[in-house]
Amino acid sequence: MMLKKVLQNVKRNQDDCARLVEHIPTLLTAIVDLHMKAEPVGIISAAMLFSLGQFTETLAKIYTYVEAQLGGRTLKHFFRQGDINTLLKTSYAGLEQAKATFKINILTGISGDIVQMQNTLDNMHDELLESIASVTEVASEKNSSIYHSSRISQTRCVLWKTNQIISGTENFCCSSVSLSILPAKPTIFYGREMEVTNILRLLQLPSPRIAILGAGGMGKTSLARVALHEREVTARYETRIFVSCDATNTGIEIANYVGLQLGLKPGKDIKKLVVQFLDKGPACLLILDNLETPWEPLESRISVEEFLALLSDIKHLALMITMRGAERPNQVPWSRPFLQLLKPLSDEAARQTFIDITDYAFDTKEMVQLLHHTDNMPLAVNLLAHLVDYEGITSVLNRWETEKTSLLSVNTDRTSSLNVSISISLSSPRLLSSPDTQKLLSILSILPEGLSDTQLLQSNLPIPNLMECRATLLRTALAYYDESKRLKTLVPIREYIQHRCPPSLVLIAPLQMYIHSQMHLFNRYDGTDQMRELNRILTANSVNIQSILSYCLNSENSEIQDTIECTISFCHYERSIFHARPALMDTVSSLLFNIKNPKLHVQFITEEFRSSISHPVFQPQHLLDQAITCLKECDDSVLESNFYQSAGYFYNHHQNNIPLSIELYEKSLAAAQICGDTILQSKALHGIALTYWRIGDYVRGQRHASEAHKLARLTGNLYHEAGALCADAMCSQQLGDYNIAVKLFYRARDCLAQCGITGGRSNADVMIDLADLHLSKSEYSEAYQIHTNMVQDAALVIDKDTYGCCLLNIAQIDVIIGTPVHEIQPKINELKRIFMTLQDRRAGEATEMVSADLSLRECNHVHAESVFTTYFHMLFGDSAEHALHAIERLADHERWGIQYFDTTFIWAMIYLSYASGLKNKLALHKALACIGQIYLAQHDLATAHNLFTVALEGFVRMGVHHSRGRCLLYLGNIAEQEGKFGKAAELWTGARPLFEKCIQSRDVEKIDAKLANLVE
Repeated sequence: MMLKKVLQNVKRNQDDCARLVEHIPTLLTAIVDLHMKAEPVGIISAAMLFSLGQFTETLAKIYTYVEAQLGGRTLKHFFRQGDINTLLKTSYAGLEQAKATFKINILTGISGDIVQMQNTLDNMHDELLESIASVTEVASEKNSSIYHSSRISQTRCVLWKTNQIISGTENFCCSSVSLSILPAKPTIFYGREMEVTNILRLLQLPSPRIAILGAGGMGKTSLARVALHEREVTARYETRIFVSCDATNTGIEIANYVGLQLGLKPGKDIKKLVVQFLDKGPACLLILDNLETPWEPLESRISVEEFLALLSDIKHLALMITMRGAERPNQVPWSRPFLQLLKPLSDEAARQTFIDITDYAFDTKEMVQLLHHTDNMPLAVNLLAHLVDYEGITSVLNRWETEKTSLLSVNTDRTSSLNVSISISLSSPRLLSSPDTQKLLSILSILPEGLSDTQLLQSNLPIPNLMECRATLLRTALAYYDESKRLKTLVPIREYIQHRCPPSLVLIAPLQMYIHSQMHLFNRYDGTDQMRELNRILTANSVNIQSILSYCLNSENSEIQDTIECTISFCHYERSIFHARPALMDTVSSLLFNIKNPKLHVQFITEEFRSSISHPVFQPQHLLDQAITCLKECDDSVLESNFYQSAGYFYNHHQNNIPLSIELYEKSLAAAQICGDTILQSKALHGIALTYWRIGDYVRGQRHASEAHKLARLTGNLYHEAGALCADAMCSQQLGDYNIAVKLFYRARDCLAQCGITGGRSNADVMIDLADLHLSKSEYSEAYQIHTNMVQDAALVIDKDTYGCCLLNIAQIDVIIGTPVHEIQPKINELKRIFMTLQDRRAGEATEMVSADLSLRECNHVHAESVFTTYFHMLFGDSAEHALHAIERLADHERWGIQYFDTTFIWAMIYLSYASGLKNKLALHKALACIGQIYLAQHDLATAHNLFTVALEGFVRMGVHHSRGRCLLYLGNIAEQEGKFGKAAELWTGARPLFEKCIQSRDVEKIDAKLANLVE
């Protein structure tokens, strides 16, 4: 009937389906006739039984093929097209073999009364069910009937085939073995190679007893089915039996199911009958799947274990069970070494499973994101993959955000519904016998990183017998220990628990109190050496803290204002360490609309301005005005100083409003002086120093940085001392004091390390500044390596600003060292997207200048001149660093050629004047070298020689390799024109290693050619 119903909906290959089904009714009629005419009734020959088994397998293949031709996409991707073609061929072959085998019976059976045969068969079936039910009523400890018609029809006890018929005896009162089918071997199966190998090794032992354990949905049944069909297993065990126990309740019921599949006629002692039957038969592998169903209830556990003990006494019987949880039944000598609990699949195995089911690869990022929701639980991976195959990955990703595990729970079977599978685990008698265990599980559902045993003991959670509850979760495999020895649950289980039975705020109140205390310590000791241990704790629990705060923010929380304040402090911490603005800030923003607390509003706006480095600020003027209004109601100098310092940073770095930035920093300093807070004074001075550095007033910037450093050191605040040292180093670098700058940068790194910050944004800033120093000295390899490492780290923490800054410098170095255009242009394109997203105008301008630099290198002078001229005028007086970059390119005569002689001469003079005003030693000496090029082009060798000599002395003193090499090259050219060939060779030879050090292959080739010409 099922085949008929499916056939009506076939959409493809209808002719093949029709031909396959055409002879099935006739064959079935002949087989029923054969069974009824056997003497005694129902007893048929071994050869015919084997043929019946082959025909049954053919029917299964035909059904699978026909179902694969339906219009939907549910089944067809279980198999590839080649597999479907093979299925068709073997189905045809099986039918031909069946027609040949039952040829005589078909000819005689067609003329019989088919209707009478069907009625007789139905009567025999009903009598069998009644017999089973009556026997069960006698045998059951509960005197309850378990074999009624509906129960039998739902049972999935398909099992075995054998090459040898085991004859019944008078004591068994049975026929030969009944006909059943082993479950098929999974066609998509990855990541369990080690487990399969271990099972096969155990099955080679005498009397193996194997337990496959693990959480629900972990693939225990699939693993058993794979082992069942391995060549070594089929060769060793003539008989293989697979019995699903999920519809049984006692040991007697298990025995009845096994007996039914062995062809035993029910008797009063079915356990004994089954054991005797198996004991007299050949080597046998018996698999009891989902044994936890009858074993878990305490009232039936003894009965189940007694039956297992009887089976264990059969020496040639290999016993394998699959069970949820981490416990093995007693009274069985389980083979050693024990199989480890099944763990989630590896990332690669989950990915390959996903791709095989969907039949094509998706965007890697989307696939990784989707698989993350499964935690690589095999059942979840399988169900999600089939859903993606039907709906598409984008649709499934969007639906997961709202539906979670319900998305994978349309059906009601444990193998095709994630929620059903999880609910079965939650209804375990082991779990129900410990009611408080559910409370611990609900807490773990909002802790993605779990809890260590120390945290569990010190958490003061209002759960009696806490460690007993932990043990129960481990026994049922609802929780596990990860590599860091933290108690965790898998993502699908967490999602299910959060939706069905989330923790109450009272239950997690101790965790909230813990977070509040940690944030209080952070606010008090931020930047001091006391932060070392606190940083370690906060970093290890960062994900958990975010999850708890998010849960509390989105719940009916009477202490919501305290939670918001704690959240803002945590976001401050996250930003300072990871340079990221947590999404929690968006939640806080929406909640503040309904809260009239001026202090909270100022704290929020302060953090928003500081987070602008990784997140755009919308309507900044409105926020500024709002905060100033709220400050009038607070009368809090500390709050005021923090806010103005944050606003000054924003208007300096993201609004290019230098006058307003300095004004805001000055207000921050004044408020800090009123309350006598030395650290706040240091922060304000540090901000002022960076603002002056930016506009090129390096002397004033250095003075403020030194004052900030002194105040930070007086208070022992290592974090702010490091910041002041970096500002001092940056000013020293522009003033040409490179050796001093290097020492200051490394002192800053030491300060950060002492307060426990060895990574994060602050350390990244120091490394970027250090790389910029290497770049100034034309130590391109060193700078390139630092930025490459930073790009990789930034990608891991999704730090777009750091990533973009480093990628920008990498692109700049690529242009300088001659990297091909097709490798540089994609980086420039990516940089434009990043900085547009961040709304970072200054970084966007720098990107355009790198693009213009590439154009200039490739002799696209029109584009280069337009960009550099525009940005120099735009950035003059606003960003000295970028203005110098533009004018250096405009003044370099060698890059432009003779046709731009007049233009480069003017720009070189402007360059000299601008550098002199800034007191930037590197720029000043580069300007002298540019003017020297112009005099050399006019053949004024004496003036050019003097200019190159002065510039060379400065470059030697500062250790700038590229510029030093170019001066030696030009001086050698002058010596050559003066006929001093020996001097020229000496100068060129001195320049060559400098060019090699800074990866200038074209200049090296140029010198080699000149030296070769001299020899000739």
